[in-house]
Amino acid sequence: MALDPARIENTKKNAEVLLAMLDHRKLKYSVEEQTEARTHIRIHFTGEDIPMTLHIILRADRQIASVLSVMPFFITEEHRNDAALAVTAANHGLIDGSFDLNMKNGEIRFRLTSCYIDSVLSESLFSYLMFVSAETIDRYNDRFMALNTGEMTLEQFLAADAADESAK
Repeated sequence: MALDPARIENTKKNAEVLLAMLDHRKLKYSVEEQTEARTHIRIHFTGEDIPMTLHIILRADRQIASVLSVMPFFITEEHRNDAALAVTAANHGLIDGSFDLNMKNGEIRFRLTSCYIDSVLSESLFSYLMFVSAETIDRYNDRFMALNTGEMTLEQFLAADAADESAK
């Protein structure tokens, strides 16, 4: 199916704004793909503990900007049920974005998506999408890892999450 030229042009404009925001913030990034159909930017962040990679993807067909990040570890089979409950608890308090757990292989990923149909997102919104994603991942990645290694129980995970909520 051929892409609508208006969607291609709109995605191109959004990609220009995204790249301008990254340049204005003097962030190091790599352009993994830039075609009419899709723009894929990869950026690395080091949080308080575990480094993270964000993939910012613009899709012309769906007119969406997505921020995706896969945890750099897999949840072991013995910890997947607790991790599923932990992911659910984490998602419950999130305003934007969510974690997904693949129960077959133990992969946890974060994703946040924004639609840009008939619009061009601002640098501020792209910045928000990127930094909210990074902050959310940084808040939870060490907890998911600790749950996976047995250093944290599900009850401790839930207590830490409840403490975060009450501090807001």
